Amino acid sequence: MDLVERKARTKNELIVEVWKDLDCPRVGQRELVEIQRALRDKFGAGAIQSPAAIARVLADTGAELRHPEILECDARWREKEIYKEETDAFANLFPPAETLTLKSASRTIKRMEQLRERMERKSDIAALRRLRSAALTQKQRAQLLARDSLLTQAERDEQEEITEWLRVWLERPDIFADWLELRRRSPDFRNRFASKKLS
Repeated sequence: MDLVERKARTKNELIVEVWKDLDCPRVGQRELVEIQRALRDKFGAGAIQSPAAIARVLADTGAELRHPEILECDARWREKEIYKEETDAFANLFPPAETLTLKSASRTIKRMEQLRERMERKSDIAALRRLRSAALTQKQRAQLLARDSLLTQAERDEQEEITEWLRVWLERPDIFADWLELRRRSPDFRNRFASKKLS
C-alpha cells in the first residue's frame, strides 16, 4: 500500500481512494489505521484525522461501519493523542540545557499553571504528579545553581529567587500569580533585581 501513487488532492478524496483500494466494504480498525497511515504519508503528520472523522467520510460514501470497533479505535487514538500532547508540553517546559532566568521562569510557571488547571479539569492525577515532579526537579536545579561559586552573586541571587517562586507554586499554585505580583512590587525585589527586564 505504501508504494501506491495516490491521485487524491484532498484528505477526503484520499480517505475514499484508500478505502476503495483496500476493497473492504465493512470498515473497522485495520482499515482506519491504513487510511491514517496514507494521510500521514501524503499530507504529513498534522493531517491525520481521528478514526471517527474518517468513518464519517466513509459512511457518507456508502461504507458499512463496524461501529464498536470504530468507537474503540477512536477512543484509543484520542487517548494516545492526549498523552502525546501532555508529553510534548512537559518536554517544552524545562529545556535541559537552559538555565531559567527570572523572565523565562515567569513564562514557564504561567505555562505550568495552565497545564495544572487543564489536568485538574480532566482529573488526570498521573499527569498532575508528573507536572509536580518536573517543577520539583527544576526547583532543586535552581537551588544548586544558587550555591554555585562559579556563578556571579547576581546570578546566584536570581536562582535563589527562582527557587522561592517554584517553592510557592508547588505549595500554593492557586495563589501564585497574586503572590508573584506582590513580590515584584516589594522593595526587596526591586532593590535586588532593578536591572532585570521581566516582561
